[in-house]
Amino acid sequence: MPPRRPAAPVSDPHPRLRGRGALLGLAVGDALGAPLKTRRLPAPPFPQLADGLFRELKGGGPFELRRGQVGESGQMASCLGAGLRELKSYDPDDMLRRYLAWQGHAVGMSESTREVMTELLESGLPRATAARRVWLRGLRRPAGNGSLARTAPIGVFFHKDAQARVQASLADSALTHFDPCCQLACAALNGSIAHALGAGEKLKTEDLITAAISGLSVASASLGRSAADYVQEVSRATAALREDLAAAQRDDPLLYGPDLHLHLHPDRVRVAFRLAYWELLHAPGFEAGVVDVINRGGDADVNGAVTGALLGAFHGEEAIPSGWRQGVLEALGPWGSGPLWTLYHPRHLLLLAPD
Repeated sequence: MPPRRPAAPVSDPHPRLRGRGALLGLAVGDALGAPLKTRRLPAPPFPQLADGLFRELKGGGPFELRRGQVGESGQMASCLGAGLRELKSYDPDDMLRRYLAWQGHAVGMSESTREVMTELLESGLPRATAARRVWLRGLRRPAGNGSLARTAPIGVFFHKDAQARVQASLADSALTHFDPCCQLACAALNGSIAHALGAGEKLKTEDLITAAISGLSVASASLGRSAADYVQEVSRATAALREDLAAAQRDDPLLYGPDLHLHLHPDRVRVAFRLAYWELLHAPGFEAGVVDVINRGGDADVNGAVTGALLGAFHGEEAIPSGWRQGVLEALGPWGSGPLWTLYHPRHLLLLAPD
């Protein structure tokens, strides 16, 4: 079956609607995928898209979330959005305090994030180096995907400031996911999101690949200068992410192969990154792309959040089915209480969208 090429964005190209699309797309992808996390679901081979048994918001899953509730990705993105909105800039020390405050209320925290949070609370060493210590202690092990799933607010907030966007992308990832591949993937994704917000009605999917490559190149040079002890890792990560962008442009992104496997490979950040860009180039719209992603299982919540953010930035808010939008924004409400409603809920995240 030939791949179904994406249509042009269906929404008004105003930056606000694309910004809301990225932010709400992240939350919707997370909520849709959460009940399917860790499941190894049967799915058609690429380039055929999964129409999917799972197309509606449901509760449950390994974290027993309620219908429409977001997990780690949406909750941490809300932390990130609040910090950007209140300070009008990115401050890693402030953000670290916010993440530490969140962890006491978190639902659906991944093991990799929990390990860093434990290090932050127990080590007694400088907090800003916790993720690096965890990474080195694990023998510079393959990269997790958590920072990539929450990073879209940076792309939205700094869509007009490339330098600030790159530095914030790297710094925020390094707080919990120090691996250079994680940091660089965040910078590349945010490059695409930022370009989408400013591109106007002539935006094409290929433009977001170009923007990702540009963001990756700038971030790689910056990280190489600041992390002299990890130059080889930075170089390898840059090459790997370039390979992922190239694979995303092919009919078969090779996500069920020996080198990178959607369910088995420990480099989960590369799986989420490659899959999101493949959906951008091959799915005809937001709904089709996210449905395909979550119905392939694995890290369905994280993969859904990354894909949702990218497709939401391209297609805009109105391309997200209204039932999904409403279900996520009303989850835990209408008379909710506690931090998961008052602080770490995606309805607050939307306040970050540009006017």
